[in-house]
Amino acid sequence: MDVFQQILMDFSWASLLLLIGMFLRAKLKVLQKLFIPVSVVAGLFGVLVGPEVLGKFCPVYIHWSENVSSFANPLLAILFVTQFIGLKFNKNMIKKCFLVFLISATVISAQVLSAMGLGRLFGLPDGAALLPFGGFYGAHGIPQTIAGIYKTLGYWSYDAASSFGTTYATLGMLYGVIVGIAILNLGIRKGWVVAENTGNLTDEEYKGILKKEHQFKFMQAYTSDMAFDPLALHFAIVLGIMLVSYGLLYILHMVPLFAGFAIYVPAILVSLVFGVVVKKTPMVELIDNESLEHIGSLALEYLIASAIATMKLDVILNNAGAILTIAAVGLLLTTAILMILPRLWLKTNWLENAIVMFGAWSGSTATGMMLLRIADPEMETDAGPNLVAATPLWQISTQNFYLTIAPMFIVTAAGFRSLALGTFGLLAAALLLGFIVGRK
Repeated sequence: MDVFQQILMDFSWASLLLLIGMFLRAKLKVLQKLFIPVSVVAGLFGVLVGPEVLGKFCPVYIHWSENVSSFANPLLAILFVTQFIGLKFNKNMIKKCFLVFLISATVISAQVLSAMGLGRLFGLPDGAALLPFGGFYGAHGIPQTIAGIYKTLGYWSYDAASSFGTTYATLGMLYGVIVGIAILNLGIRKGWVVAENTGNLTDEEYKGILKKEHQFKFMQAYTSDMAFDPLALHFAIVLGIMLVSYGLLYILHMVPLFAGFAIYVPAILVSLVFGVVVKKTPMVELIDNESLEHIGSLALEYLIASAIATMKLDVILNNAGAILTIAAVGLLLTTAILMILPRLWLKTNWLENAIVMFGAWSGSTATGMMLLRIADPEMETDAGPNLVAATPLWQISTQNFYLTIAPMFIVTAAGFRSLALGTFGLLAAALLLGFIVGRK
């Protein structure tokens, strides 16, 4: 079987798992109540029917090719391209957005510092310290970014690093839903929730299947199907940016400092430039941001399903104590910060703002928005817009630094110490600025 057939088979297996995941999510109440995404269900089922479980005692199981581990970087790059092309900054709510950014920097610093200290205590590779943050802030897709850099540098096995990060993401998502709902129940009893119509999600939102009367068309077509398919237009834009990004990556790799960069780094840069330029041209009328978002979501679904399904269980089991301890400490610190700082700095609608950040920074943005829908079904507060408007700030700055630059520093002893000092400085600066800006 040639390489193309192997890749096609891998995507075919992932597609089958996604369909099974959708069926299981629609039928099993426990998956609905925990709000587990279909891609995560698909990946976990894939572990059971893959080489790590079923393959141990049965000759019939899912065979993944050796190429499956190379999917992560290109799929992540596609996701980042679709996110950064249409990136918009909200000029309103500047103060609150800045405070949300400072809270984000505080949470990231706490997660990274605690993982650095505990990782040394448990004797883990220093690079493992960045994986909890990757899993908590970006769910299952983002840790693959860090794992890819370690693989490029020859520092750590991609499969091992990816398994660490995927485990943290799964633990964070479960924690975000279970503890998030508990916090909401407490907040409702205490009167911390502003909205009067606080309630639960609909049956459709739990099951993930829309009734016929609620189904919708997500795409705005700017080209005629007879001339050029609208989806093909947007896919061509994304892959055109990817082509330019690979050219830029080739140039960057000529510089030793940038030798560890993967494709998503230039993809972010090129898509940002493309987004700024295209807004000043008539071509902006041809781009439908919602269509781009769905292309990015498509890449993410396959990335999550394949990443979880190919986890190395022996790596996780051999380090279970360290992983659980680091995850527990990081998530408890996240909870404490988000129950204190929003109340001190944001004042109004503080719990709604705290709960959407709590879900987004322990599980995923979808988890945060789900919790906010329970707290504020009519979206009457500013919590959702604050998170959306502040997201570009921390994505471009702190998140990108810890995803792309920090992994190249942490692999050396001097880099580890420098990163620890720098992260402590970020924590101190974020807290100081937060108390100054949010004092009134």
